[in-house]
Amino acid sequence: MALEGTLRDFSFADILQLISLQRKTGVLTLKDAENVVTISFLDGSSIGSSSLSQHPEDRIGLILLKRGEITENELETALKRQEETLQRLGRILIDYKLVDGEAVRVALSKQILQIVYRVFRWGDGDYHFSQETDIDYDRDLMRPMAADSIIMEGARMTDEWPFIDQRIPDREAVFIKVSPDRKFEIGEEDDDDFENLGFSFTETPEESVSEAKPQDDRLLPVQFEIYGLVNGVLSVNELIAESPFVEFETCKVLADLLDRGVIRTASQEEVARSLSRIMEPVAEKSSVGFGIVPWLAVPFLVLFGFSLSVMPHNTANPGFGLISRVWDGCILEGVSWYRIDRLSCAAESQFFLEGLYPENAEELIEKLASLQDGFADPWDQNYRVTTRSSKLVVSGLDASGRRSPRLLLNRPLAWEGEGGIGAYEGPGVRLLSR
Repeated sequence: MALEGTLRDFSFADILQLISLQRKTGVLTLKDAENVVTISFLDGSSIGSSSLSQHPEDRIGLILLKRGEITENELETALKRQEETLQRLGRILIDYKLVDGEAVRVALSKQILQIVYRVFRWGDGDYHFSQETDIDYDRDLMRPMAADSIIMEGARMTDEWPFIDQRIPDREAVFIKVSPDRKFEIGEEDDDDFENLGFSFTETPEESVSEAKPQDDRLLPVQFEIYGLVNGVLSVNELIAESPFVEFETCKVLADLLDRGVIRTASQEEVARSLSRIMEPVAEKSSVGFGIVPWLAVPFLVLFGFSLSVMPHNTANPGFGLISRVWDGCILEGVSWYRIDRLSCAAESQFFLEGLYPENAEELIEKLASLQDGFADPWDQNYRVTTRSSKLVVSGLDASGRRSPRLLLNRPLAWEGEGGIGAYEGPGVRLLSR
């Protein structure tokens, strides 16, 4: 029997079961109206997957980043190396001794599962299995995954997704903590804990909250970690992108926290206030910095006076050069970074209040008068705002007019419209100037 047809006649779980039982080697291609997914098999076990409309959280680099295995700078370096050599990213990270082989194996397995689990939610689509004699894959880094475990987990997800969707019908919703000062203990996670997170399967989410019994202050480790990501700013799609867990686990925990009354949906005004609070620590640090400036000024004044006394008319005086470099590198770059942060928060505040990001600098100045003095950097250069992947990027130049990693800020996008995080490619680059 040829392995091709529609998912209406032959379910995805049945296809996986057949490939596993017959220990087939080849590539399964599945298509629906919006996506194309391919899954590679070797002797009935999965060894790879890819998606035409890849989600940001499916990228190996982002998985390792969220797990704390690498830093953003290390990932950027590895990605540049990948562009030059066309090597697999995991292999580059290992060669540079940034991660070990086990970390890459775990990330590759998670990538496969995240893509495959989404197919279980498809209501329709076409499939075709192309049988091969062998499949090329990195045998050192990829462990074949038995189809049986994937089928069992996929079936459980299929049963529980309707209840999760009932609790979280809008992936652009933003949640806020009901009692931000409430302290939780991290409980030990038993084998059955995650499968029994405490859903109250009622007709509506409102009934669930009203009928929920009082809960203690104990959270499982997975709940505690996702609860910590809820900040009144990130949408559900952005929480999924930030979470170190797969989409299903993240959404299930959010639904459970909603059921327990620990979090709730935030209003646009609350989101705007949360964004403004993010800026407060920066302002506080700035005020503290000005408080210690008189102490720091003493050695600067001594050096400055010495330079004047030795070579008062020589512009090549090394004392002057040192003061200039310290002033530009420490003081003025700090001022510039604060303005970059204000710009990004201001743009996001307007989005959450009005549903749109500002079209240009003039519009932002008009709506947010507090920024009228801060659109150019201390050297009167323009800041740059652009969208890259799933991030809003605001960057500035240093005193020499060069791009500086110290003056680069990334924030998750919250674009409106279908497709969620990263779906909007952006209008390109806008220069913000006075």
